[in-house]
Amino acid sequence: MSEEQATQLADTRPYLDTPLRVTIPVNVPVRVLAPSRDKSIYEDMYSPMAISAAKREGDTLSSAYNHAYRDIPNVQSPFLYKAKNAASTGMVRNKNVSSENEAMLKNSLKDYTVLAQSSRRAGKKDVEGQAYASLGVVFDNDEQYLLAIDYYLKYLSVSEELNDNMGIAAACNCIGVDYMTLANPNCESSITLSHLFAEQANLETLEYIHKAIDYHTRHLDVGPDAGGKLVAHINLGICLTWLGDINRAARHHQDALRIAIKMQTLYGQAIAVGNLGLLAMGKSDFSTSRTCFDQHLQLIQALMDAEAEINAWKLCADLASVQGNYPVALEHLEQARLIAEREQLWNELRRVHVLIGIAKGTMEFTEYATNLPLPDSQRIVT
Repeated sequence: MSEEQATQLADTRPYLDTPLRVTIPVNVPVRVLAPSRDKSIYEDMYSPMAISAAKREGDTLSSAYNHAYRDIPNVQSPFLYKAKNAASTGMVRNKNVSSENEAMLKNSLKDYTVLAQSSRRAGKKDVEGQAYASLGVVFDNDEQYLLAIDYYLKYLSVSEELNDNMGIAAACNCIGVDYMTLANPNCESSITLSHLFAEQANLETLEYIHKAIDYHTRHLDVGPDAGGKLVAHINLGICLTWLGDINRAARHHQDALRIAIKMQTLYGQAIAVGNLGLLAMGKSDFSTSRTCFDQHLQLIQALMDAEAEINAWKLCADLASVQGNYPVALEHLEQARLIAEREQLWNELRRVHVLIGIAKGTMEFTEYATNLPLPDSQRIVT
């Protein structure tokens, strides 16, 4: 297989517990990627729209700061509420679409629809498939995932007629990732809550996850190369984690790690070993989790991704906090703070300050409670 035919990723940022999407091997519109962590924090917590939405829903400002706690185990996150909304609407969030963007969307839909119809009549299967894939990307960019899936299914059908394994693999990946997004729109924000997802998700959300598993399994079977299998294993591991099937999820992430090591890809190794660390922490296997997170941090530092390194330090702080080792947690958060300050990631910095405050407050309260004298009724009389 040539270099150009190898599986490539649409987004190369090393996010954990987040679906991996491959690029489509035909000419399609530019895919709109998820915002950076720093921008995402601003949009979720500090933007005028986020604040007005919190007020409109009757939330207090303190409840809006639940977003800041999403790096801390066993704290409820708003992702389940968003998942229910997505399951009923087929969209992740409501957007105020400008008239200009709406006109561009309509023009794109019209152009690619005409292209698909004319190509089908002319028997040009490859161009027809390209048009369907393009329509899928257009609807993905507009966050209309159910409509996007319909066109990816048509692209899959055409790829099967052409015996195009790269096209089949890409279509299965796109469909699986869209089902995962419908099931859990705020994926990475819920990494420490994955083990609770199956218990609180509704039937429609669980159905989306099972459909995602079906298509990622087919992606794994088709291949068509080591990179494709790596992506499929990671996506299957995430889906199974959401269903609470930790042992099968761990096997997929371990397979992904073996492939990544063989491919000598630091990116793949960082994601696979980080996800294994999350699984171990969910099972209270803190020794394994520490080993995985340390290796994840080293790999991220080699990749020189500042936002990912901040997140890696926060994961190490999470682990220390779970074990009650708040001084170590504060040391890790201080490293995250220094990076956020150096890179001028002000929204990340604000979140890290919140986490530092929580860790300090918890540590000092624990010390205070430990040193409180026992009530007279509980004292041992000698």
